[in-house]
Amino acid sequence: MSKDALPEKACQLDSRYWRITNAKGDVEEVQGPGVVGEFPIISPGRVYEYTSCTTFSTTSGYMEGYYTFHFLYFKDKIFNVAIPRFHMACPTFRVSVARLEMGPDEYEEMEEEEEEEEEEEEEDDSADMDESEEDEEERRRRVFDVPIRRRRCSRLF
Repeated sequence: MSKDALPEKACQLDSRYWRITNAKGDVEEVQGPGVVGEFPIISPGRVYEYTSCTTFSTTSGYMEGYYTFHFLYFKDKIFNVAIPRFHMACPTFRVSVARLEMGPDEYEEMEEEEEEEEEEEEEDDSADMDESEEDEEERRRRVFDVPIRRRRCSRLF
């Protein structure tokens, strides 16, 4: 809320409503009290931000909705604040060459071995790696530790 707003404009969020549409046109409606378990008070000069998420069965979609507020000084005065439509898309990701060349069982074994090696390295307190070893380790992680998403794509809202 603008810091120049009148004090009687202070308000509290009561509920939210979201209309979530995936790329196939399937619609899901979500509504309920507050946001992420909170009922924030918005007063002049104050800002409230939160993070939440949703899932899609497709790689993209959009959301729109509104928040319902009441004024603190006039509790019986309720109003909605529209949230315009915004689009979301799952980011593309690289599939490692190892994942393509190995079968799922072989790749899973390799992942388990790497996890065991990492645990052993942590126990050895190998913090004395020189810069070139760190660069090589980082490059290897970027190439081989890219997970394949088998779940629905999650997006924040």
